[in-house]
Amino acid sequence: MRRIGPEILGRLFDEHASALVLFARPLCEAPEDVVQDAFVALARQEPAPDRPVAWLYRVVRNGAIAAARRSRRRRGRDRRAAGREVVPWFDAADDRIDAERAARLLAELDDDERSVVIARVWGGLTFDEVARSLGCSLTTAHRRYRSGLARLHERLESSCSPTTATPNTISDPT
Repeated sequence: MRRIGPEILGRLFDEHASALVLFARPLCEAPEDVVQDAFVALARQEPAPDRPVAWLYRVVRNGAIAAARRSRRRRGRDRRAAGREVVPWFDAADDRIDAERAARLLAELDDDERSVVIARVWGGLTFDEVARSLGCSLTTAHRRYRSGLARLHERLESSCSPTTATPNTISDPT
């Protein structure tokens, strides 16, 4: 088997990069870099994996975990070198309100549920591919997916429900 061609690689990137970034975002500070590295690794992979999307999710997850570890170690070294706490700076609010709300709701899920929901919904992976990429059983992947969706549904319902009751405005025509 040979490497993945540029056309297929481009199509995979167009179809899955955004979902992979969303998948990696709760795990590390630079999810875009992790996804880019995964696609570079896929382009170099010989032979090409049988299921490249599932392979990408596994590589992105491992890369995000490794990036988070490196970041924590770097911050620790920086704190020790500076002799004080390093304060992260955050960008001002911008036009990504929907993405931020989705990320906030997803962040409220536990790591396992969040990973399964993102891989299944945004990544389009089968439950078998999700289970393999996350290293759990098929039953566990399905249970985490249903539980994660139920929690998201519950949070969406509670954030959309009115806080005050509205009176009945229909009057009796008699």
